[in-house]
Amino acid sequence: MESSSGRPEPGAPRHAGAEAAVFARLAPMPRRDRAFEDQEPSGRAAGRPLDETVDSAILGAAWQLLLRDGYSRMSIASVAETARVGKPAIYRRYRDKSELVAAVIADKTARVPPIDTGSARGDLLAHLEFARRRFTVRLAGTLIVEETKHPELVREFRERMILPRRNEIAGALDRGKDRGEVRMDLDSALAAQALMGSFLYQYMADGAPKKGWSERVLDTLWPAFAA
Repeated sequence: MESSSGRPEPGAPRHAGAEAAVFARLAPMPRRDRAFEDQEPSGRAAGRPLDETVDSAILGAAWQLLLRDGYSRMSIASVAETARVGKPAIYRRYRDKSELVAAVIADKTARVPPIDTGSARGDLLAHLEFARRRFTVRLAGTLIVEETKHPELVREFRERMILPRRNEIAGALDRGKDRGEVRMDLDSALAAQALMGSFLYQYMADGAPKKGWSERVLDTLWPAFAA
């Protein structure tokens, strides 16, 4: 060590002053930004999906297994295996199987384009055709079976898929009223349920509707709807 005069203090090693001079000339090590310490190796913030393709694979696998095996037999492990991802990848996104199925329902709903052909009759026909081509009763069946144990699933199904579709059909009838195509006193929501109820009854009684079914249903119901 040195005294205030710059001279080495008695007993101090002779090389101490040289070492101090060397360290003084060294540039300080740059501080590591803590923000980077909290990030995952991919650079995304912790807790965020690592890859959108992983999201798609998980939702697609869950949809496939939900229809094939039903809710009770579907497992996070089977979804991970089908999607070819690890179970941690699923648990980073969804708390449990129930939340995953709710996400599947939301994803399927978001993929349905709005229908507006410019005429009430055309809209109703398009809705019936969409149901005939795309809607699967198996989803409703597997969720209704679980209603006692998992009422939240049926509630999600109603709120995300069934009620929005009914409201869209009722909206098509209301637009028809504005154009003078539909009776003003028609209960639009009830008429929408009668229209789509025909699909469910057809499916349960005779199986999936065949081509031409939508036109026959509309020919039967339209006189009761038309102005």
